[in-house]
Amino acid sequence: MASEEPVADVREGGTWTPRQRLKNDVVYVLVRALLAFALFLPRRVLRAVCRALGFVAHAVLPRTRRVVATRLEVGLGSSKVRAQSVFTTVAEMLADTLDLLRPGERAGARLSLDPTSRRVFAEALAEGRGVVFVAAHLGPWERMAALLVEEGFPVATVARESYDPRFTELYERLRRPRGVRSLYRGRRGVALSIARELAEGRAVGFLVDIPARVPSTTRRLFGADVLVPIGPARIALARRSAVVVGTCAPAASAPTTSGSSHPIVLISRVSLDDLGPESCAEDVLVTRITAELERRVAAWPEAWLGSFVPPGRPAALRRAHDPH
Repeated sequence: MASEEPVADVREGGTWTPRQRLKNDVVYVLVRALLAFALFLPRRVLRAVCRALGFVAHAVLPRTRRVVATRLEVGLGSSKVRAQSVFTTVAEMLADTLDLLRPGERAGARLSLDPTSRRVFAEALAEGRGVVFVAAHLGPWERMAALLVEEGFPVATVARESYDPRFTELYERLRRPRGVRSLYRGRRGVALSIARELAEGRAVGFLVDIPARVPSTTRRLFGADVLVPIGPARIALARRSAVVVGTCAPAASAPTTSGSSHPIVLISRVSLDDLGPESCAEDVLVTRITAELERRVAAWPEAWLGSFVPPGRPAALRRAHDPH
């Protein structure tokens, strides 16, 4: 009789072996030390250091470099965006996220909300059935959530706990002081928490552009077949909540010229009016959401974290695939 493998993931009720605990302790101490050093640096210096790290990573990680180059090629149909720009831009996004840990740092200091998007979001919330806010790992997405709260919008985000609970607490240091509430997928009662947020007319954010261990369906995103979570569409249809897609975009995407070189947040509504209780409605809504995300990524591919994810369906994610 085959014995079951021990579960080492504490998110699934497992425990670490002594060797894993030692490794995780070393990683945690190292990360804390690097964080302290990073926040000691002036903002401009930190940005320069992160850019340099992006250049180094591009040079010393050939396999990852090939993945990024391939994603750009299939997504854009050309090589007009270089892989190196993805490494350095994402490194700059890391610096931007670290800046949110600085006391007194305003989310709106280097990101703004497009006026039309503000109206779209406000109108969706005013309907009173909650808003399913679909987002992507595009540009300074952590700053986007903080900015929306700073602008007075009630926002919670669905997130995955870290493999190390101490890192989850670090995430909370980034989000909690700014009023961004995290609903962790692995915690008991999270589905009820999501329903409560929507029932009270608030927005719940979902990042859906990178595959996760949740029920998913295959869609074409930026030139590759990927697994897209179906939860946001399923929840929105069940509750008839408004659905919006909100992502960061380069300043040039602003409908009106503000003179700022900082990125902006663009929010658009995804229609549910023609979708009823039919079983195909879920698939149609996922397709509409993915199509809108594809347009956003194609407009700013160098700032998309998903470029580092190889296309395909790893076995661990395939087990969570929902054939419906």
